[in-house]
Amino acid sequence: MRFALVFYSMLVIHICGSAISAEEPAAPKSIEEVFRELEPAPAPPLTDPATPAQLPLDSQVEAITAPTAQPAACPGGTGCNCGTCNCQTPVCSCESCQTCTLCDRIPLLNRFPSDRCFEDFVMPVSNPVWSIDPRSLTYVRGIFINQMIDSQTPVLGAGDLQVYALQLGVALNERLSVIAVKDGYNTLQTRGIGNRTGWSDIGLGLKYVLVRDVENQFLLSGGLIYEATNGSSRVFQGNGDSVWTPYLSIGKQIGCGHLIASTGYHVPGDTAEESQSIYYSVHYDHPVTSKLSALAELNGIVYTKSGQALPLNIEGGDWINLGSSSVAGNNVLTFAFGADYRFNKCLSFAAAWEFPLSNRKDLLDSRTTATLTLMF
Repeated sequence: MRFALVFYSMLVIHICGSAISAEEPAAPKSIEEVFRELEPAPAPPLTDPATPAQLPLDSQVEAITAPTAQPAACPGGTGCNCGTCNCQTPVCSCESCQTCTLCDRIPLLNRFPSDRCFEDFVMPVSNPVWSIDPRSLTYVRGIFINQMIDSQTPVLGAGDLQVYALQLGVALNERLSVIAVKDGYNTLQTRGIGNRTGWSDIGLGLKYVLVRDVENQFLLSGGLIYEATNGSSRVFQGNGDSVWTPYLSIGKQIGCGHLIASTGYHVPGDTAEESQSIYYSVHYDHPVTSKLSALAELNGIVYTKSGQALPLNIEGGDWINLGSSSVAGNNVLTFAFGADYRFNKCLSFAAAWEFPLSNRKDLLDSRTTATLTLMF
């Protein structure tokens, strides 16, 4: 047993010694090799393999001479017809309105695109005839008015008036537009004179943008509106010999809100049949969400000269001119609040409720106005 242990020990020692002796001792390194190992590795080349310098010559020439990609031009050639402006930096970008299928179905109006560089402004609601939006717009706007008449109103007594109207605007370019602000069908129900129906006078005009400052989101417009006498006398239209109304309108973005103010002077062709007046309207809208905006509006009218048609001390306001004989110096002031909802870039719905702030009401005890606007 002891002999076997000694034999195995000597065998292991022999095998290990043979393995060690089989390895040749490493040669000593020179000083140059030692310093070469200490030198840092060379830096990788700065040129990206994907750059033109790594490409064939023909590819490099094509990469250098290729034109820089430009955004697609807006339809109509104005450079900013279908864009959006954000509230912090009002820079317009071109976007297509093709998501609104109704726009595509009326190609005639698509040839006259609106000025979309003031996209976030909301059109005034409560004084739809005379509160003029200063932008150059192409639009179709349905209007419904339900106006309550106070029971103390002379001759008429308690009652109500409904108006069903359609407004049009055609932007010939980003500054000049044609507008049709007044038309429609009226229904009048009162205790004093019963129920009556008839057509409104038609009001047409021009609007020109005098100042168009996209960077500061500021507009100043002016124009002239001609109101014909084609309406029905049964609903207090068609009297006199036309009315001419020169006006001014301004628009300004304030923070994320928008201010629109209008003023004008009603000059009748027949001063005996219709009264003269100065009107003013102030509108402010502010976004609540990306689609919904709240709005507040102030409307006033100051009668500067009476007519001679009716022996009354009240007038009809923005929709009716009675030609009353005792209204010079009268003032009527109303306030309205409501909201505007945008379904998309083209279609929006708005509504406002209006009531008098002044003691004088004339024919307006309260009024609800709703609009549906399709903008191109």
